[in-house]
Amino acid sequence: MDRTLEEIASTIQHTEVSPTADRTRIVALCAECREYGFDGAMVLPCWVPLAREELAGTDVSVCSAAGFPMGGDGRIAKASAVRDAVAAGAEEVDVMPNVGFLKSGMDEELAAEMDLMVEASGDAVCKAMLELGALDDDEAERILSLAVEAGFDYVKTSSGWGEGGKATVERVRFLRENAPADVKVKASGGIRTAADAEALLDAGADLLGSSSGVAIVEGGAGDGEY
Repeated sequence: MDRTLEEIASTIQHTEVSPTADRTRIVALCAECREYGFDGAMVLPCWVPLAREELAGTDVSVCSAAGFPMGGDGRIAKASAVRDAVAAGAEEVDVMPNVGFLKSGMDEELAAEMDLMVEASGDAVCKAMLELGALDDDEAERILSLAVEAGFDYVKTSSGWGEGGKATVERVRFLRENAPADVKVKASGGIRTAADAEALLDAGADLLGSSSGVAIVEGGAGDGEY
């Protein structure tokens, strides 16, 4: 499907989650979101109040993450992080489940964690990062089922870091074909061009997480890590 660059921009959650990002970069990120019409600004939790201030009065969502990018925090700590982000003004929170639990066959423990994350998000949109690139077929099916049962609003291809890997058409298609229609799909990791974005949207993605948003909508190729 041919989309305009403006239509693609409206699906991008413009991302700056580098540990070295400073206040100036976050202000610039928010300005880019306003200028290009991105769906959301994805920032680390410490920058949520600033992003909320910079994006006040706009349609751009303030987004953040919990348990990111390793997923190894205890579930109470993760729940607290989700609640803190929402209280600070995050409208959407992407959560990193404990993939080590999944790989250990500890599905009950993982389900309990996921349930708590969704509960902690309250009225905010909650997304599960599923790290599909690090999973075999059985693991992918199990974690998707657990995320759906927990009530996540979105399932996401990966955190965009480490073993979770690059968003691919195959991974997006897997999520879209196996998740219920009311559960949306976000693709993240290695989305650097308009062609990348189009292919993932055609495969069934509703949102795209990328640090290359500006390059994408200007018709170029980004070189961001995320």
